[in-house]
Amino acid sequence: MACAAGSFAQGQDEKAVAAGKAIFEGAGGCLKCHSLDNRGGSLGPDLSEIGLKRTPQALRLSITDPDADIAQEYLIVVATPKKGARVQGICLNEDDLSIQIRDLQGALHSFLKTDLREVHREERSLMPPYATKLSPAQIDNLVAYLRILPDDHKRHPAPLTDDIAWMTRANRDAQERPEALLDSLEIPKGALVADLGAGAGYFTWRLAQRVGPEGKVFAVDVQHDMLDRTAQEIKRHNVANVDLVVGRDRNPRLPAGALDLIFVANSYHEFAEPAGMLAAIRRSLKPTGRLVVVEFATEKDDHSTPWLYTMSLPELRSEIEAGGFQLDRALDFLPLQHGLIFSKAPVIESKRP
Repeated sequence: MACAAGSFAQGQDEKAVAAGKAIFEGAGGCLKCHSLDNRGGSLGPDLSEIGLKRTPQALRLSITDPDADIAQEYLIVVATPKKGARVQGICLNEDDLSIQIRDLQGALHSFLKTDLREVHREERSLMPPYATKLSPAQIDNLVAYLRILPDDHKRHPAPLTDDIAWMTRANRDAQERPEALLDSLEIPKGALVADLGAGAGYFTWRLAQRVGPEGKVFAVDVQHDMLDRTAQEIKRHNVANVDLVVGRDRNPRLPAGALDLIFVANSYHEFAEPAGMLAAIRRSLKPTGRLVVVEFATEKDDHSTPWLYTMSLPELRSEIEAGGFQLDRALDFLPLQHGLIFSKAPVIESKRP
């Protein structure tokens, strides 16, 4: 979410944004439950960066039908004590012995589980649907306000890494959740996929298994040593549908218009020529192809990753969207990383007078 110095997303109207802000702070009552720029309530999720994480369609759905997509931590928790009134709200903390709940008025309740008759979660949101509470125009204005993007963030590419110890660390699966990540992409059998910045092949063999023998994975890296490592990894996992490709700074050397998915994990920050590389990626994707970028998040940094090898959400979105892509989905379940799924943005033809 932008502060006063933020720039507006392309096509947004300042009047609509101002009207949306008035609804957010007034008639909509959003600040009672949500925080934004360090002010507001704590019953719902913080919305300071929601415009970076959600598409306009996803924001509109969250407003009109909050039950459609609820994060696990915001499911309604209902606790019925053996003595006293029933409490419902969101769970703040829970262990084998106790549970802490914040109720609809913001009050905190702490229970020993032995003192409860029942505790359960319900697949619904505390937030009421606004489809009938706000007019379509008001909802449009509220979406426009929430879609304000921050100023572009300029950065310097990080140096190439050959830290095999980091790439093969014992806790990598726990930190990056590779299977859950790939599950979320729903890659079909027979797909043509590129692992751009393949490194030691950590994702390459997994992608090869996903597309099956009838599909193919192009493992691309600018470092020959990394491709040698990838070759060893795919042999170890007994997959044969991988082509090794020596890429260049501005060109991954992929076939034009052929790829269903280009997967870039923990390597976008090293692109020496991001604009040229994004243009090449766009040319290589089918019209319905997707670009997936995974990067360790500056915002989630636990100090285990050198800052040179992290990126912020504004950095990623400002660069990639300027390269002709639009954000379709952000994967919120990764513990330490941003996971962003992009599609090719429509080309707007200029009209000559």
